Amino acid sequence: MIKKVKHMKLFNFSPLTQKRLQRFRRSKIAFGSLCVLLGVYVISLCSELIANSEPLMMKFNGETYFPFLHSSTPQEILDASGEKVRVNYRQFTESEIFTKNPDNYAIFAPVRYSTHETVDLSDIENDREVTISYIPTQPIARFNLTPEGAIVRQDNCNQFFTNITLDDGAYQLTDIFEVDEATHQAIQARWSATQDCAAYSTMLKVKPTITGVKEIFFSLPATRAHDKHVTLRARLRLEKDETKIYRQPYLFTFEKIDDSVELIKADGPSEATEQMKAHALAQATEDFNNPKSKRNLALESQTTKQAKTWLCETTHTTYQLSVTDNANFPFHPTTEHIFGLDESGRDVFVRILYATRIGLSFGLILALTATVLGIIIGSLQGYFGGKLDICIQRFTEIWAALPFLYIMALLGNLLGRSFWLLLLVYGCFCWIGLSYYMRAEFLRLRNRPFVAAARCLGLTNRRIIFHHILPNALTPVITLFPFLLVGAIGTLVSLDFLGFGLPPLTPSWGELLSQAQVHRSSWWLIVFPTSAIFIVMFSTVMVGEGVRNAFDPKPFSKLQ
Repeated sequence: MIKKVKHMKLFNFSPLTQKRLQRFRRSKIAFGSLCVLLGVYVISLCSELIANSEPLMMKFNGETYFPFLHSSTPQEILDASGEKVRVNYRQFTESEIFTKNPDNYAIFAPVRYSTHETVDLSDIENDREVTISYIPTQPIARFNLTPEGAIVRQDNCNQFFTNITLDDGAYQLTDIFEVDEATHQAIQARWSATQDCAAYSTMLKVKPTITGVKEIFFSLPATRAHDKHVTLRARLRLEKDETKIYRQPYLFTFEKIDDSVELIKADGPSEATEQMKAHALAQATEDFNNPKSKRNLALESQTTKQAKTWLCETTHTTYQLSVTDNANFPFHPTTEHIFGLDESGRDVFVRILYATRIGLSFGLILALTATVLGIIIGSLQGYFGGKLDICIQRFTEIWAALPFLYIMALLGNLLGRSFWLLLLVYGCFCWIGLSYYMRAEFLRLRNRPFVAAARCLGLTNRRIIFHHILPNALTPVITLFPFLLVGAIGTLVSLDFLGFGLPPLTPSWGELLSQAQVHRSSWWLIVFPTSAIFIVMFSTVMVGEGVRNAFDPKPFSKLQ
């Protein structure tokens, strides 16, 4: 006779627990959120297999290495000297030492960057764009006139002329301009200094032998009568209205394609001259051929690198010239760096991936710590009551009034910022809320008949607490656990944003958001970290709502 063998179950749930699990699975949003949350955490636990600058496996001269598991370096591989240095495996696997043997190979992760690796500017050169802007301006020049009429101490006068250079004393005023009688008298009246002189201005024509502008506005300041006039300062400008400034710029955007610089976009109030286009191309070519180092890029702003004036010989117009290079860090997303680069040139996708593991691990450890401490302290208060309850409750109220942020900042300055210090300090505070719920549950259940029956049977307090009361008081623990996780993750993000959280260089969502506050035009530093935080927190909240509904004995209610 063949007997049927019953399969042993790993977990033998009670009928009530099975009914709660079925109720939780019927909630598609909650169950789907749990799957998403678990999937995200499992993927983050495998971060080294997804994004790593060290090979997953490497074969070199007949030996097989797993660099991502241990700190073997090419120096140790070559000569076994034991010297510990930081090595770029990408450069090593492309070197002649490695490639000369056809049997050597290296298997890298899909994303070949680590959390601390800074991307070189030359690696993203083909994604750069340079914009040259020409803003028409109101050029103003100044010079001194000697009693003999010579021009000295000129300032910006040479921008108006192309075939002469106004060195001190090289030219007379009449050598350049056709000076009328009124202008000549105004100059002589100021040098005589026998009477007050009002401000004088007029349009002077430039002599045909001088190339550049054809006509210019000449002005002299008002002077008062005095014994001796020391200097006479004159001004030149193109427009009569000194405050008139043109606001419509010409914009030329260039991109480097292969080895040539090409114009991809041109905007302006009218068709630009060929001279302006040639000048813009020369400026862009110079910028592409002289890229800045990545260290300097990390310290400078994202906008203008240089600014100067330029005179167009064709239209005789002065422009404010600025060169804008988008190759500064933070850098926008590219095909190789899908989430862009941060202010130090590090891959944002890699840092978000590792930050997800750190954030979820921190939240889970902290939530478990808060749960254990809350259960122990709350159960002792609720079960024994009396003076023990009063003493612990007063201590809890005083402890909860301590400023957590100030304590964290003080300990961080004294002991240094670290993952475990942050976990320890915050773990000393996060149990308070759960202990209130556990105290209330134990106060409610300790007077139930089944507890009195257990006492009559002579069971110990420990057995009554852990085997009889606690299983019936776990409802607030299970329902509050996801929200404790959300609070822990939110606190970590906030502390990192304020600079009191994890140590520097540690991947963190809050650290990326703090960079976004400085570089507000870098939208990728806001969108991607915020999306990761939203997915994790939304999924956790939905799981908490599903658990709460599963444990609710009255999922539906109506007003009578």
